[in-house]
Amino acid sequence: MSKKVLVTGGSGFIGSHVVDALLAKKYNVTVLDITKPKRKKVKFIKGSILNKNLLQSALKKKDFVFHLAAISDVNKVKKIPITTISTNVLGTSYLLEACKKENIKRFIFASSYYVYGKTKNLYTNSKIAAELMVKNYNLLFGLNYTILRYPTTYGPRNRNVDAISIFFKRALKNLDLFIHGDGKQIRNYVYVKDLAYGTVFALKKRAKNKIVTLKSTKNIKIFDLTKMI
Repeated sequence: MSKKVLVTGGSGFIGSHVVDALLAKKYNVTVLDITKPKRKKVKFIKGSILNKNLLQSALKKKDFVFHLAAISDVNKVKKIPITTISTNVLGTSYLLEACKKENIKRFIFASSYYVYGKTKNLYTNSKIAAELMVKNYNLLFGLNYTILRYPTTYGPRNRNVDAISIFFKRALKNLDLFIHGDGKQIRNYVYVKDLAYGTVFALKKRAKNKIVTLKSTKNIKIFDLTKMI
């Protein structure tokens, strides 16, 4: 069985751990990203998912695609809404079209657990739109997929903008922990290495053309999280 994989966004926080997990399973991995990957020995293609010619070239002789490239920082999204829509929605459509032409065996898409929530933002809405396109490419063209809905992730190589990272940094300096809102906000946290190995699960037959939610068995309120830390 051929095991040639393209990982878009493979230099990022979650993407770099997915690359590690794939390499541990002996997959031949190529990373497409705008920044260099954490691993030096991985094949690297520098560029944007908005470059249609580059995508077509990058997909040559590939079997699977893990699509993690996206603008995901909610605070950043507010400042660049058009860029967010362009990258997360249009970029995904370009990649799907390129995968269709190259007869990719499975398109694994990193979505968000928070698309289930009642309160939507531009980031989650862009993921919902992208999910619909992924399912339509299966319906219209037979492109097999697995949609993975990720919760809030923590661990090494992150951007240090999540609550766990911020609270820990302040706690280690013996500083007060500040909560935005009433602290009753509910989050679901998963350690990034666990998430990465869960992501590789998407290649199994039983995940074919399915939506899989990767999450902890327990949610936690932000106030309880601060007490724990």
